[in-house]
Amino acid sequence: MITDMLPEFVKRGSPERDSELILSLVASGLVGMAHWRGDVDRRRPYDGRLQLGLDRLAVACAREGLKPPIGVADLVWDWSAERPVRQWPLRLDEDAEVGDERLLVAGEPSEFCREWVCAASDVMAEIHESALVEHVKDVARALGRPELYAQWRLILTEHSVLSVTELLQWKNVHLDVAPWPLWLDESYEQVPVEATVDGQNAICRGCHQSMTPNIATRRWRCPSWRCDVRQDLRDPVFKPSEGMFRLRSDLVRFVALPGQPELGLARALALRGARVVLYPELDALDLLATWPDGYAIGVDLKDWRFSSLLAKKIKQFPRWPKGHPYAYSEGFVAIPRDRTRGHPEYLKTLRKRSMALRAQPHVHAITDAQLISQCPNVAPPGEVTCGP
Repeated sequence: MITDMLPEFVKRGSPERDSELILSLVASGLVGMAHWRGDVDRRRPYDGRLQLGLDRLAVACAREGLKPPIGVADLVWDWSAERPVRQWPLRLDEDAEVGDERLLVAGEPSEFCREWVCAASDVMAEIHESALVEHVKDVARALGRPELYAQWRLILTEHSVLSVTELLQWKNVHLDVAPWPLWLDESYEQVPVEATVDGQNAICRGCHQSMTPNIATRRWRCPSWRCDVRQDLRDPVFKPSEGMFRLRSDLVRFVALPGQPELGLARALALRGARVVLYPELDALDLLATWPDGYAIGVDLKDWRFSSLLAKKIKQFPRWPKGHPYAYSEGFVAIPRDRTRGHPEYLKTLRKRSMALRAQPHVHAITDAQLISQCPNVAPPGEVTCGP
């Protein structure tokens, strides 16, 4: 049954999940600094994940009444090298097999340490975001309702801050889907005290995300780089924080912010007469647009700063047979226009370095603005939808 899938997933915020995050962060940081030469190489400081792990470990120590590491060096050379993990204030599952294992042995990351490493650049975000996203996909697939995944992503992209009443309304959208309320509960958190000033939380006028105050500079920080470079944004919108929920930071980074240019492109194509399906077949593509005459395109929007790194991440596009609801004529890797501004070689580099693009002559790299301008433009406007 679908409900049988819930217990393994509902761990966010639990002592076990926090302990997993601490161990993964420290282990990842130790492996990341394996070739660091200390003061000999000042250009390469301690891996940042060690500081993140230290911060969370300090909280765990305070909870247990223990003295925390006094700094990263103490975390590395005292805690990681000398103390078995079982002596750390961690609450791990019984089958974690911690024993007398240490993270450092003879100054090198131990095998235990290396197997705890998460290969993501942001361990916390990877564990949180991937677990929830995969859970939503798995349940939607098991129910034979892939549109549930697209609808969940659409809500997160459009609604970064919700009142208690609004959150309850969204949780009641699918009363026939038992895990649906859980997905919304796991996606949002109460606005924390550290995100408020005088009981107020700031909402960015650009990306509509909850902002974080910098007490020293008396300024509010937006999570979107686009908003940081814009000159036309006025002061944020202030709302009382009591009773308000905001999207969790990992989902802001991996779902909401990337989803904004995706949704913007979808709506622009719909205005040109297309029927646009978001995230068809559980994110096989970002969107599929079909016009009344049968012309259809499949699109993956890639919001990356560096084209050389993006080239390695472009995937094989799916192909559906003629007559399938998602069959398309051409495929496009669409790049937000502002990513290429000031980088005239962006698309050229992408086409040159991407093996996936060279292997798929029906897939073209193009900016979102170029794609919109070259697509049909017919009346009446179409629609943006989450399913066939």
